[in-house]
Amino acid sequence: MPPAPGVLCIPAFREADRLPAFLDGLVTALAPSPHPVLIQIVDDGSPPAERERLFSALPVGPNGACSVAPPLALAANSRKGGAILAGWRAHPDAAWFAFVDADGAVPAEEVRRLLHAATAAPERPCAWFAVRRTSPAVRRDILRAFAGRVFSTLVGEIAGRALDDIQCGLKFVPATAWRKIEPEFLGSGLCFDAELLARLCRLPCCIEELPIAWQEKTGGSVRLWPDAPRMLFELARLRRMLSP
Repeated sequence: MPPAPGVLCIPAFREADRLPAFLDGLVTALAPSPHPVLIQIVDDGSPPAERERLFSALPVGPNGACSVAPPLALAANSRKGGAILAGWRAHPDAAWFAFVDADGAVPAEEVRRLLHAATAAPERPCAWFAVRRTSPAVRRDILRAFAGRVFSTLVGEIAGRALDDIQCGLKFVPATAWRKIEPEFLGSGLCFDAELLARLCRLPCCIEELPIAWQEKTGGSVRLWPDAPRMLFELARLRRMLSP
């Protein structure tokens, strides 16, 4: 019996214009992978016309070691967290679980590089979090970068471990760790990453950070206002839920 693939979820909200091109490059980058990868796209409550346009452009099926699963659709927008949960829970027997943002801010080759690093030592399963650090390979709006640093500091107080960049949209979780935390996982909307870190730290689980190239993309659905106050509210709720 062939090994179960790992699942790479892509949560997508109004991404019919950007996701198909990113997906083409991603499939090409992952096709020669030594480990099978299943890409699961989850439309996060986009308007019907937008969703149909996206789904009609997806290359469903296998390409080397990489396959694109039939897409899933949520009836209402979950602010990212519910979409990733739906994608991961659709494949409970996966070898590992990962997600990447749909906008293509993380280049396909960087996704391949993180997955290769994360699966290189199966005898020591670790969660891997991509991080955007200041370098010529990272171009980011200064105000959004500052807000991200503040948010990461607050998350570190909840999780008990501070990361340089908790909101970077590329993460990997070993199956053994995910199955332990999945039954109580809330989803937490735009604070999905924060909940993931906090619950992994409580296992505990080995966590590695990987600096990556990254470029801010225009046209995203997340805004400093009103999303920043909503994220702080979700973070406060998460703190209450995880308090002993």
